[in-house]
Amino acid sequence: MLRPPHTGYVMELLVHMVPIKTLMVPKKGETSSVEWYQRGGGLRKRLLVLARAAHVISQLHGKGLVYSDPSPANIFISKDPDAEEVWLIDTDNLQYDSSPFDAVFTPGYGAPELLRNTSGVTTLTDAFSFAVIAFQALSLAHPFIGDMVNDGEPDLEEQAFAGKLPWIDDPEDDSNRATFGIPRQWVLSPRLMDAFYLAFGPGRSDPTVRPGASEWADRLYGAADATIECPACSGSFYFTQPQCPWCERARPSIVTAPFHLWDPKCGPTGGILEKPKGETMRPVLAGHGAVSDCRSFIINRRLAFGQSSGPLSEPVVSVTLSSQGIKLKSLDGNVYPLFSPTGSQKTEIGDREKTIRLEEGQGSWRLHFGPNDALHRVVSFELRKGRDA
Repeated sequence: MLRPPHTGYVMELLVHMVPIKTLMVPKKGETSSVEWYQRGGGLRKRLLVLARAAHVISQLHGKGLVYSDPSPANIFISKDPDAEEVWLIDTDNLQYDSSPFDAVFTPGYGAPELLRNTSGVTTLTDAFSFAVIAFQALSLAHPFIGDMVNDGEPDLEEQAFAGKLPWIDDPEDDSNRATFGIPRQWVLSPRLMDAFYLAFGPGRSDPTVRPGASEWADRLYGAADATIECPACSGSFYFTQPQCPWCERARPSIVTAPFHLWDPKCGPTGGILEKPKGETMRPVLAGHGAVSDCRSFIINRRLAFGQSSGPLSEPVVSVTLSSQGIKLKSLDGNVYPLFSPTGSQKTEIGDREKTIRLEEGQGSWRLHFGPNDALHRVVSFELRKGRDA
């Protein structure tokens, strides 16, 4: 079949992979959606596979290609709850953004302009379809199927998918609210909630205000980085929450790890780059993480050097919380300088584990990922005692 005049292609065989739909719709007979949610890897797994899918789609967009039909059946993920591999299938749907092809979409996931036949596929229709998948995977609710649509006539569903009805969390119109799904404050960070508002609120009629695939990747990665594991139920949740929403156990002691930009031109010896916010100056936040005593926090290349630097998930430094403080170890063979809160003490983090004592309210140790005479990222470590401590 591959000999002339026929053409075709071969594809890699995916094993131990399942459609992302398996994280979006509980199986029949499940008595607890929360328990089912956790068995599939919980919040962190969903955030990571969605972030990786968004990153792959953004790479296609960067090459002038449109995926055309992001759907729950076209995004494959690792079946293992602890793995986050992601692959896109049905690559014959790929089109050039500028090509006037007919609209291609999966019912329930196509952008409103595709249903209205006012547009062909674009990067922004891709972004809309992805946003629907992401919202449903995280909240277990379709963003346009609320109680009104669920209990109403079939034509209401068509109106909802065409963007003629409010989405279920519309802050200005609660006529299509949903009484089902995971509470949003459990699974959506503020930045994710803002992105979904733009995609499903004004983005229904104005595609240009929707977050693009690269922005979705950034926000989803950021949300995943801000999760910790509950020592009681092993569920993942945002470290900004006072307790685990899944079992109500008080948040344990953690070490926060915000990433900033270090500018050698800030002051005589350099400093954290700041920008105006209102009437004050605030540090430029490049990323955020946290570590509890349940599992190590791995600083990867995406956090240490930015998304444009090699394989994003390649480990750079491991951070482990213990009763003595934090243990740091280089995982990529490089040596990184670490400074005390006052800057008076300096040590180096290499391939031998080093313990640094932390005291709550005593300032932050800073780990640098670049030479002091060039702009680079720096991560600070600060202890926050848990309510049960």
